[in-house]
Amino acid sequence: MDTTTTPTPSAAGQLADEGETLTPILRTGIVPARALSGGRMHLPGATTLAPQRHDATETAVAIISGHVAVLSGNTMQPFHPRAGDIIYIPPTLPYAVVNLSNNASVLALVFRTDPGFDTDIHRMPELDPVARDQIPDLRRAHHKALLTRRSGRARRT
Repeated sequence: MDTTTTPTPSAAGQLADEGETLTPILRTGIVPARALSGGRMHLPGATTLAPQRHDATETAVAIISGHVAVLSGNTMQPFHPRAGDIIYIPPTLPYAVVNLSNNASVLALVFRTDPGFDTDIHRMPELDPVARDQIPDLRRAHHKALLTRRSGRARRT
């Protein structure tokens, strides 16, 4: 594998020990990008990308698979994108990404206007309690919805 495809823990992952893996696809030094980078994000089951912000970087996240909640703002307001959705995160907006599944991974493509891909990531540990308090309820609601959907199908067949 060359440096364009070798999975590496992200800088944010090392700070918060979340366990996600970001695999850079585009970044300065690999391609002649001036203001764009991109990578693949793998978020294992029951894992949360801790609250962070990018001071000058715009980010677009394309959810490929998995069940995710994106918490944003200082109140960590939840948003529930589905596979196939693209989320835009403007500069300075705090956010966290929660894998709602206990077992299944979330796979996403991340594109940023940070040419180095992860040089403009700033952890926001002051928002950890706000995010952490919501996670159990978000996961319970997700699991309940899955069970309801499964039992609903079983009754109809």
